[in-house]
Amino acid sequence: MNEAIRVALVSLGCARNLVDSEVLLAHAVEEGLQVVREPEDADVVVVNTCGFIESAKQESIDTILSVSRLKQEGNLKGVIAVGCLAQRHGEELARAVPELDAVFGISDYSGVPAVARRIVNGSARRWVATVDGGKPKSARTDQKRMLLTPKSFAYLRISEGCDHKCTFCAIPSMRGRNRSKPLDALAEEAVNLAAAGVKELVVVAEDSTAYGLDFAKKRLLPRLLERIADTPGIEWVRLMYAYPHTVGKDLTAVLREHAKLVKYLDIPIQHIATPVLRAMKRGVDHDQVAGILRRLRDEVPGIAVRSTLIAGFPGETDQDFAELLRFVEEYRFERLGVFAYSREEGTPAHDLKAQVPAAVAEARREQLMRAQKQVLDRFQRRFVGTTARVLVDGVDAHSKLVVGRTWADAPEVDCRVLLPRGSGEPGDFVDARITSADDYELRGETVVSASEQ
Repeated sequence: MNEAIRVALVSLGCARNLVDSEVLLAHAVEEGLQVVREPEDADVVVVNTCGFIESAKQESIDTILSVSRLKQEGNLKGVIAVGCLAQRHGEELARAVPELDAVFGISDYSGVPAVARRIVNGSARRWVATVDGGKPKSARTDQKRMLLTPKSFAYLRISEGCDHKCTFCAIPSMRGRNRSKPLDALAEEAVNLAAAGVKELVVVAEDSTAYGLDFAKKRLLPRLLERIADTPGIEWVRLMYAYPHTVGKDLTAVLREHAKLVKYLDIPIQHIATPVLRAMKRGVDHDQVAGILRRLRDEVPGIAVRSTLIAGFPGETDQDFAELLRFVEEYRFERLGVFAYSREEGTPAHDLKAQVPAAVAEARREQLMRAQKQVLDRFQRRFVGTTARVLVDGVDAHSKLVVGRTWADAPEVDCRVLLPRGSGEPGDFVDARITSADDYELRGETVVSASEQ
């Protein structure tokens, strides 16, 4: 009997990309391929690329080149590139990296296992940025997944694409217009994930608050959140990627009132100065963004607000930056990420005048993060001496301590809690007495209830 073809996957980029990787691996298993963890052990390696900003594109190319060297050094037969960079620059990528055996744009990836077989059997040719890697995505593309996350959480992708015209962003050119999944299909996904032991659903999309606009002509996110939060076995539901001016009172009401919806919202504002927001074509000005953020505090008491900022956008003046810095210091985001502007070909911002020098943009990013660090430290210290409910994700590879998160922390992007060895398994909720706060980590000790003694 022939040995199974071994395939390894390297997934780069965002959570939406990770879901695509999970779907691809599920197809591989269904077609009889053996999934291995390390590229060194594989016959074929699939690199799921990111094409969002220049640094992500370079990481994707570097990863492909690194993996391709295994063709000369080991038993590797082929390398396949899929994902956003392949979608956006497929032909260019194929020409620039001849080590690639196949390049596929974004699809349901159902055809990738057959291509892997052809590569190993020596009958493959090179494909370039087509849907030959599978069929176009459908409402139920994500139903079968080989989860790459710990048992504690999984991502629930509620839609594909984005209808906004932000001048810095290439996502619509890669992933197209907003296409929401049917509510029933998402409810079924939630049930399946709960059956697999998942405790937290992290809701993701390019624009989560646009859910329902394409098929129902109205925003149905609050209704969807209630439906999936009622799924037996699911304990936490966390919402990511809300577009600022579309956060209505019906959404804040469900965040406030449903026990399983964690009081947390990721709402990328990108900037606060009106001239920069207008240049970005964000559809809001300073007063609108500030008003929405302050309304969140009022309507969802105790909410942890996460946001994302861009420093050094074309035309950003010293005054604009000072306004942004002051707002970060005053509003006190519980969680914040800051990026230096990346000039992306094919986006309107690429050709804007008054490009900010990269060194200035990076210096501004660092200054914002220093200011945010002080805000973060104050917030983290508030946990010390309290008992927090912690969801265990796994074990730290270096210290072997148990790693978990509080309600205020999204997986992979926020802070974590370190607990003594043996405190719990992935997917367990434990009560932890927080003893110290250090940078992006809390440390604690598990609390044993009277019923457990």
